[in-house]
Amino acid sequence: MTSAELEARLGELLIVGFPGTEFTPEDRERLQRVRPSGVIFFAANFLDPDQTSRITRTVHETIGTPELPALVGVDEEGGMVSQIAGFWEVPPSARAVASSGGPPLVKDLAQRTARRLLALGINLNFAPVLDIDSNPANPVIGIRSFGSSVSQVTACGRAAVEGILATGVIPVVKHFPGHGDTNQDSHLVLPTVTADRARMDLRELRPFEAAVNWGVPVVMTAHVHVPAVEPDPALPATISRRVVTELLRGKMKFGGVVVTDALEMAGVASIAPYGEIAVRAIEAGCDLLLYSKPSPGPEEAITALREALRSGRLTEERVGASLNRIRMLRAASAARPHPWSDSLERESRQLITPEELDRVAEGAMRMLKQGAGGVPLRNPVDVLEVNRPPSRAGMADLLRAHGMTVREVDPDDSTWPKRLEGTALLTLAARGALSPEDEAVARGWLRRYPETVAIASLNPHVADGWEEVRTLLTTFDNTPASRRALAKRLAGAVDQVKPRRAPRTT
Repeated sequence: MTSAELEARLGELLIVGFPGTEFTPEDRERLQRVRPSGVIFFAANFLDPDQTSRITRTVHETIGTPELPALVGVDEEGGMVSQIAGFWEVPPSARAVASSGGPPLVKDLAQRTARRLLALGINLNFAPVLDIDSNPANPVIGIRSFGSSVSQVTACGRAAVEGILATGVIPVVKHFPGHGDTNQDSHLVLPTVTADRARMDLRELRPFEAAVNWGVPVVMTAHVHVPAVEPDPALPATISRRVVTELLRGKMKFGGVVVTDALEMAGVASIAPYGEIAVRAIEAGCDLLLYSKPSPGPEEAITALREALRSGRLTEERVGASLNRIRMLRAASAARPHPWSDSLERESRQLITPEELDRVAEGAMRMLKQGAGGVPLRNPVDVLEVNRPPSRAGMADLLRAHGMTVREVDPDDSTWPKRLEGTALLTLAARGALSPEDEAVARGWLRRYPETVAIASLNPHVADGWEEVRTLLTTFDNTPASRRALAKRLAGAVDQVKPRRAPRTT
């Protein structure tokens, strides 16, 4: 390959975001100019299945060929990280599915989710998460992880990878070398993993080592500083040669594609300009540079990579090795979608039904603390919801659907009843910690009504250290199915459900 040919292919080192919901001539011209290996889509790009299938297939037609299909990717972990939940109900979080049915259910739902993605024209899923939920204060991983133990995450991670691969969709394990033991969000800052190397070898790295041994095709890096591997605080994992080349490729023998997490995230973008970060990521050993937006970033990256090649900072051999790995992935693993039709939409939607998701959510619930408050609730019920997403149906309405008498209470404590006639319910929705204002409201309610049943709907650790909590139940998610199942349990419409196991598959 000549230098000119190599430079002409630099766009293949990129996966880029898309600006809207429909392709314009300008969008097509930009893609054809950059010629990335793929596109990543988010929920804001998707309106309904028909429109989704149309724009994904346009990407395939614009930058893919029969011999070299485009990579069309999404983050489809389930629960709060879903791009298709706007039109289809999706499984709850990784933690909820693992809690409900363990590895067999994880594999089953991962496979059916991947079949849905492929029908829509998506052949790359940035999942599963192999981070271990080891830090209760983590604001970004939490229930996206399969659990807090190495064995649980490793077993469920393998099940998810196998389920996705069985459909022809490419799984991406993330966030190497582990983002679970941090108390900050790499979208906003550069977090530090404080574990020493011995602990990392026994905990953070184990699921990734196992994934490499299973033959996982793609690993995503994390924008975290890992002093146990890379002492330089200006070198997060994504741009650290010690992490990517020496640890992942060298010690772990990973020969597949390494993709960065989004390079607009502050965990890495705060260190240097886009172009410089792109060069440093390739120097570190990464192959694919991920940009969640079409600009800024992609064109700055190509300009900087071209200059680095011409100056000799990047060798042709180094860039060529990444291009070859990416092309091998695309040619061997990237499936092209079948023609879209009403019957394909109906079949895909029915692959995972709301009724089944209700059963999964029922099996996921756990009683973390049993005190004065009892389940089922007794009529009448006073309900206070703290930080409930406006897109979710209120628990008051869901409980009323089961025949309960319910009053929804305002956060203003001057409106609270002087005493309870029946029972009280408090729901707490937060990925990490509640805001100080919301925490003050919640704890004030609990002090006034100690018999309250409290619900940690997302982060099971949200009320850690609160001496006011007597009874605490967690659902490990806040999906519609999770809320329906919770209402059913609180109303006494079902007995406590045993964890559900997926049917044996061949």
